[in-house]
Amino acid sequence: MKKMLLFLVLFLSFNECLLPQMVFIVEGKLLDENNTPLSQVQLSLYTPGKVYTASSSSDGSFSFIVSTDVEDNNLPSDYSVSEFYPNPFNPKTRIAITLPNSEVVKTEVFNTLGQKVKEITEQVFTAGTNYLDIELKGLPNGVYISRITIGGKYTVLKKMMLIYGSQHLASNSPTSRPEIRKSSTGLIINLDSLAATSGLMWKKTFVNLPSFNGGTVHLGNLVVERYCIGTPAVTYEGKTYNTVQVGDQCWLKENLDVGVMINSITSADSMRNNGIIEKYCYNNNVANCNTYGGLYQWNEAMRYVTTPGTQGICPTGWHIPALAEFEALKAVVNNNSNALVAVGQGTGAGAGTNTSGFSALLAGARNSDGNFGYLGLTTGFWSTTEFYTSNAYSLTLIYNDSNIFLIGNYKEFGYRARCIKDN
Repeated sequence: MKKMLLFLVLFLSFNECLLPQMVFIVEGKLLDENNTPLSQVQLSLYTPGKVYTASSSSDGSFSFIVSTDVEDNNLPSDYSVSEFYPNPFNPKTRIAITLPNSEVVKTEVFNTLGQKVKEITEQVFTAGTNYLDIELKGLPNGVYISRITIGGKYTVLKKMMLIYGSQHLASNSPTSRPEIRKSSTGLIINLDSLAATSGLMWKKTFVNLPSFNGGTVHLGNLVVERYCIGTPAVTYEGKTYNTVQVGDQCWLKENLDVGVMINSITSADSMRNNGIIEKYCYNNNVANCNTYGGLYQWNEAMRYVTTPGTQGICPTGWHIPALAEFEALKAVVNNNSNALVAVGQGTGAGAGTNTSGFSALLAGARNSDGNFGYLGLTTGFWSTTEFYTSNAYSLTLIYNDSNIFLIGNYKEFGYRARCIKDN
């Protein structure tokens, strides 16, 4: 027993000497297809045998501190031994060994008590990269240490973790790359992939990441498309609208701006059921329609029908959202208006982060008396669901409040129209 414990102490001490820790930086920026920064996106950086996590900041930037174990200092620059992949594994894993010349390679596996649990027959590996599979089927879950001896001259120790139910090494899985190796110019670090994940919208994985010689690697701007798959944009009445996927819903990213502008000065300046789509522009300025979209009374937005979920003034294949669809939108962002409001809009508790990509602008409203107000303070979007005969539900956002309000408002108000795609 004492001999076994002494072996373990020497073994682990030797392992620590072989594997000094090195620290490197991996950084970049996440943007959508319109160069809008993506904040609060969860990121996972995969290297052979290790996963590092981070999240993007308000300007889309991210940074990983990658600490990795360098191959032992006695291993010449033209030799390299990768980490195991997958790791954890079940029950087979793979390692890559790169050699300048043919060598005899001996592999042994020990448990944490120093007991040898597997020995692989010595093999002759040719010059170049060779792949060695190790299977530990039947052994208990836990940490194991492999000792790889090359040509009777160089020894490398590698940790591996057997966990039943974890990742298999598929027969057609790609061969692993060394996470870190030596070259004549210094240390070369390899990265497998970077996954960007948002529960609201998508998951995208970036592959073919560059190798780099220590220090800091800049991945640059990485683009994550947030538009609806198959429908990146819609052209309607001469204007192009982008789309955005939020949960299971596909929305137009901009407020609808369709129809002929009419002036609003008093309550008498109401829209008419005349077969022509009419719109108000904030402060009777057409430039505000270009920026914020049109303002519509409920009946005009509905094209003078009262059916929930009707197309209304939306393009074919789209419709004015029903209350239930606004409720689903509210639920997917956890009643957090910040996630719906564009960056730069709102303040304090209501400051927009736009993590959903919905890009709501606090575009004001037209009051029932015919006047305009609340620009920069609030915005409302009509639903197709009536509250009372004279009222309909709207989704309302307020500049200093993080809540999303679904409330009834007078149909004579001028609110925004935001279209959702038909199922």
